[in-house]
Amino acid sequence: GQGLATANNGKYIAIRKSSKWAANVITSRPKKLADAVRKYKITEKELDGMSALDFLENSTEAEIANKFDALKEKYGRDIFGQGYIYKLIDDSEIADVDLLTEDEKENGIDSSKNFYVPYDKGDKDGNRWYLETPFAIAWSKENVHFLKTNSGKKGQGMPVVRNPQFYFREGFCWSDINTTFLKCRYKSKSINDVKSMSLYSQTFNVPNYYIVSLINSTFFSSYVDAFINNTQTFQINDARQLPIIIPSSIQLIQVKKIYNDAKQIKKLQFTQNINTSKAKNELVKIQNQLDTVVSELYSI
Repeated sequence: GQGLATANNGKYIAIRKSSKWAANVITSRPKKLADAVRKYKITEKELDGMSALDFLENSTEAEIANKFDALKEKYGRDIFGQGYIYKLIDDSEIADVDLLTEDEKENGIDSSKNFYVPYDKGDKDGNRWYLETPFAIAWSKENVHFLKTNSGKKGQGMPVVRNPQFYFREGFCWSDINTTFLKCRYKSKSINDVKSMSLYSQTFNVPNYYIVSLINSTFFSSYVDAFINNTQTFQINDARQLPIIIPSSIQLIQVKKIYNDAKQIKKLQFTQNINTSKAKNELVKIQNQLDTVVSELYSI
């Protein structure tokens, strides 16, 4: 189902500098700020005595974030465009989810610590197997308190917190719009955005990576098209109808190796340590291995 709707992404969400999305922010910020200066008659005094471009070129990321936040507070949430994300953070600023206490997961992290955590907003690119989300959310105690106490209230900028029991859990998700093949990927521990549809395996014998692999097989795409949903969409209720065979220990080992190989290729692709053409060729080989294993599993 649906996760968190912040109603003010600019305030809460940041983009990792190491991701490809960071370049879009660096390119778009000067125009966004210059347009706001013209429209709202923002003075250089409000930009610490500098022009919009000089301010961006001579300020730290923290200073830019604080200034954009202040301007939004003064001139309105949508001063830079609804949902525009302008904050950039280093990977080192993201908290290790595995080290968080249950209280920190539920009620937020003290601002004296790293309080950004991974934020899954879905995947417009439709990656299969694995995606390292480029987004993080400021999960501070102050922010979490505001999000929870104002969830569902009427008015501009009011958030909606849905299904928090599934935050910080590993699972699997997929692109709801399909072409030839279903596109499923492993979902790491994160906060779920409103657009992040996810499911979670409840049994050790059927781990998430196993289901990701099955859904990515050619057989499952054909099965869904023939018996479940032959449109271009694949929703939560469609996924619940998939016939999952409980694997033997040997079958699980086979699938795990296939998944790990595919995941490693995707990681190398994200870090640009392998070119796109070579990655595609390697993934085709892995796909063939997967289809062979799945065909045997389902006695095709």
